[in-house]
Amino acid sequence: MSYHDDKRRKLLGRLSRRVAYTAPALLLVAGGTALQATAGDTAMAPLGAESLLLASNHAEGGAEAEAEAEGAGEGEAEAEGEAEGGAEGEAEGEGEAEGEAEGGSSADVARPADYSPGYEETGGNDAELLARGEALYYDTSLSSNGLACASCHGSDGNDMGYNDTFERPFPHEVAMASNQFGMDQVHADEMIQICMVAPMEAEPLAWDSEELTSLAAYMVEVQKRFAGEPHDL
Repeated sequence: MSYHDDKRRKLLGRLSRRVAYTAPALLLVAGGTALQATAGDTAMAPLGAESLLLASNHAEGGAEAEAEAEGAGEGEAEAEGEAEGGAEGEAEGEGEAEGEAEGGSSADVARPADYSPGYEETGGNDAELLARGEALYYDTSLSSNGLACASCHGSDGNDMGYNDTFERPFPHEVAMASNQFGMDQVHADEMIQICMVAPMEAEPLAWDSEELTSLAAYMVEVQKRFAGEPHDL
C-alpha cells in the first residue's frame, strides 16, 4: 500500500465516523481500489477513476475543514486568554488608581501663606462666634454625604472619636492629618478643613469664611472640654 493510499484511507475513515450516510454512497479506498457500499448493503462495486478522484478530494477537504476548525478553536482560546489578561491588567490599574486617590494633598487643607485666622486658638473667643460654631457643628448641609461634625464626634458634650493627642492644645498631632495628608501637626481651622475634605466628602471652606472661623473657635473650646480644662461652652 502506497503512502498516499494509506493517507486517503485514514482520512476517509475519520470522515465516515463523523457523517452518517443513508441513501448516498460511502466512498472507500482500500488497497488502491475504490469501492462503493450502500447503507444496509454488503455488496461492493468497483468505482472508476472519476469517482476515486471525487472521494479523495472529498476526504481531503473534510480533513482540511477539521484542521481549520481546530485552528479556529485554538485562536478563540488564545483570544479569550488575552481578553482575561487585559481585564486583569485593567483591574490592577484601577486598584492602583484607587490607592493613589486615597491620599490627599496638604495644599487643600493647610493654612495658606497669606492667611490670618479670625479666631484665637488659645480661647477667649466671642460668645456669638461660639454659638455660630456650635450650630454648624450639627449642620449636615456642610457635607455631601449627610454627615455633620457631630456624626463622628458626639453631641451634647459627649465628646468621642478623638485620639489622646486631642488633649493637647492646638496645634497638635491628628492621626488623619498625618496618615492622609502628611501633616505632623494641625491648627483648629486645619482640622476643620481635613474633616470637610475626608469624612464629609465636601470642598474645604473658604479660609476667610465665617463658617470656618466659627467652627474653629468652637473646636478650641471642645478641645479644652475633652482635656478636662475650663472652657466657655
